[in-house]
Amino acid sequence: MSSSPTPPRVYFRTLGCAKNQVDSEVMLGSLALGGYAIAEQLADAEVAIVNTCSFIQAAREESIQEILELADCKQRGELQALVVAGCLPQRYGADLAKELPEVDAFVGTGQFQNIARILDDARSGRSRGVYVDAGRTHLYDESSPRLLIGARHSAYLKIAEGCDRVCAFCAIPAIRGRFQSRTLDSIVAEARQLAEQGVREVNVISQDTLSWGKDLDGRPRIDALIRALDAVDGLDWVRLLYLYPSALGDAVIDAFAGARRVLPYIDVPLQHASDSQLRAMKRGVTAERQRRLVARLRERIPGAVLRTTFIVGFPGETDADFETLCEFVRETRFERVGVFRYSDEEGTSAQALGEKVARSVSRKRHRELMKLQRGIMREQLSARIGESVRVLVDSGSAGYSVGRTWSQAPEVDGCVMLRGRARTGELVNARITGVRDVDLEAEVVS
Repeated sequence: MSSSPTPPRVYFRTLGCAKNQVDSEVMLGSLALGGYAIAEQLADAEVAIVNTCSFIQAAREESIQEILELADCKQRGELQALVVAGCLPQRYGADLAKELPEVDAFVGTGQFQNIARILDDARSGRSRGVYVDAGRTHLYDESSPRLLIGARHSAYLKIAEGCDRVCAFCAIPAIRGRFQSRTLDSIVAEARQLAEQGVREVNVISQDTLSWGKDLDGRPRIDALIRALDAVDGLDWVRLLYLYPSALGDAVIDAFAGARRVLPYIDVPLQHASDSQLRAMKRGVTAERQRRLVARLRERIPGAVLRTTFIVGFPGETDADFETLCEFVRETRFERVGVFRYSDEEGTSAQALGEKVARSVSRKRHRELMKLQRGIMREQLSARIGESVRVLVDSGSAGYSVGRTWSQAPEVDGCVMLRGRARTGELVNARITGVRDVDLEAEVVS
């Protein structure tokens, strides 16, 4: 009896944000159903797919570099086919096809669910094409095949796709299209599925989380979704990310304040603290309103951890604007801050603005603001030495492991270096013993 043919093996490389990771997981699920095997190492694969990011210039450069490296592998005969997916082909598909003949297919954000068929065609030589639907991104649901990447105890749950806001610096609406929400039932069903698979931590993501429901019948509100997720048995931590400040009203704050599983982790990207910069960025909020929001969050959700992001070097940012931002950070003492340097993006209104800030100035301001925040963070973390915490273990070995407290989102907020016996995926009791830069040191306790 003859043996069945070995299924073609696909190696996946994912760049960019957590939303891209979910897209990759959906494509991996579709490929598995389509008869493909997943290779963990490039050397074991016949086919490579790179899921790209094009949010800012640095991300585009990283994506192109990855594509060129894989194209070299194909030219050396190490790969049968190479596919480029995601934001970069969605934005520049036709141009990329001319510049990169080594690539067999370019798959935009609206075609993720068809990846197996596209790969079949590419491998058979039936087609070399650009698969892009303008202004559209595929929105998966609880019935979509999905293979989780990495740790099985933590997962992302995407509740919406696209964005309708007009922030001057952002190309996401042009890449991902109009805002579209999943239904509450679909989201809760997936959360339950994840819990049944052993996921203990769910991170809720989208481009604009607080706009969820605005396009659905009856216009359900995000506070209803928060309460529904809070009731999902089996989950320990539910963390909401990307909360637009002007939409963070009392009903949402009340839902956070009354939650058990939904964490008091408030990820609200403010982008600046100068009124002139906020107007130029088209953020729809004033500096004073942001201050009042922070005060309200701290008052209504005791113990909340506030995370935000800022952009330095936006066109027209003066020394005075930057000092206003630094003073706001000193005054507010956010627990977590991310800082980006402004990048001109094609198709955004900021691209046409004059008064560009020199890159050297942007780099200097980035360093200064990050130094300021690191000092604040070290003080806050040092004050926690001796505190008892629960740690979710991300990787473990005999006597040493790495994990996170509830106040540390995956990839962005540092970690806990843990001494003592602990298994991956376990929630353990620990005592904080020290601080190492932005990370905590701790020991497991009974």
